[in-house]
Amino acid sequence: MRGVNDRNFINLWQILHRVTCPTLEESRWRVGDVEWRKDRHSFSGCDYALALEVHSLQHAAKAGLGWKLLVTIEHWWDSDRAVLRSTTWARVVAGSSKAVIAWLKQQQAIAARS
Repeated sequence: MRGVNDRNFINLWQILHRVTCPTLEESRWRVGDVEWRKDRHSFSGCDYALALEVHSLQHAAKAGLGWKLLVTIEHWWDSDRAVLRSTTWARVVAGSSKAVIAWLKQQQAIAARS
């Protein structure tokens, strides 16, 4: 895993999202010591439609070792609802990307033991 925009990171993040989100409508939940928030925005016009999900994960660790991660999922469609573009990207906005990756791997290990 080279970083938070590595396909392996995004895949593991998507798996963690699916297994931890209580319901599709949920906008806030916790995964261990991380607060997970989700906002959804959508727009539909004559020639296109857009859905945007923004996930904010925040780890408030002691001794200043916390981090904050944003993951954005974009879906674009044309007027016939054919997919124009779908993309997912991530950015660490506070803290260390190594700490975020370590946390994600830890969550994967916990899930594997369950």
